[in-house]
Formats: sequence, structure tokens, C-alpha cells
Amino acid sequence: MKDSILMKKVMRWVATILAVCIVTLALNLLTDGVPLLGTPKAENIDRVVVTHTDYPNDVKDITDEFYIELAEAMLGYLHYAPLKGLSDGAPIIQITYIMDDGTEVVVKANEKTVWWNGRPRAIHDAGQFVKMCTAVFYLQ
Repeated sequence: MKDSILMKKVMRWVATILAVCIVTLALNLLTDGVPLLGTPKAENIDRVVVTHTDYPNDVKDITDEFYIELAEAMLGYLHYAPLKGLSDGAPIIQITYIMDDGTEVVVKANEKTVWWNGRPRAIHDAGQFVKMCTAVFYLQ
């Protein structure tokens, strides 16, 4: 009898902890956005090609290791909001990661939308990604 009462208390405690963890994770994803999954790692990137609609004649073909790492790190700041609406605008910036095996990973973005793996998603911090990419790759 005492064992079943103890087991019920333990199960309630575990259920409470699990519920708190799930609620905390959900709130964190809603407030900070969802990070992109499957982003390339800098050590697997051979080169990066960056295009910007405001600089149509200035395509950046980057092979410098520092800027490759920077281009890879930019994706860490790109979170999407699953509950926000998408914008109809065209992409402003496109970053193509050419991997050492010859495959390409492409991310496109405008102020409010990111296209990752061909699917549009609403950017959590609207405008931040385009501003950062412009500052890093075009305002030197």
C-alpha cells in the first residue's frame, strides 16, 4: 500500500517537471523563434556566394576562411516565428553555401521572410538578417 502511494507521488512529481519543461520550451520558441535546422558547418563549406538586390553588379564569391565562418555564423542569428504571417516580397539577399562535396545550400531572405530549403518562413526579428548581411558583406 505504501509503495503504491509513494509511486503515485513520484509519478506526479515527474509529470509536473515534464509539464514545466514542455511549457518552458514552448514559450522559449515563441519568444526567441525557432532556429534553422540542418545548417552547414564551416569546415564543410568550400566557398560562399552572396548576392544582394541593392548591389546587382557586386556578387561576392568568398573563399576566405574568416568570411566563410562569418557567413555560417549568420545563420545562427536567423530564427523564424512559426505563428507569424509571411510577406509577399521578393528575396533581397541570397547566400549560397557551396559544400566541399559539390552540393549547394541556399538561404534567401527579405526583411520579413526567409526561404530555407525552398520553404518560406517568417523571420522572428524582421529586418535583422538583411541588415547584418549587408553590413558584413557590402559595407566594407
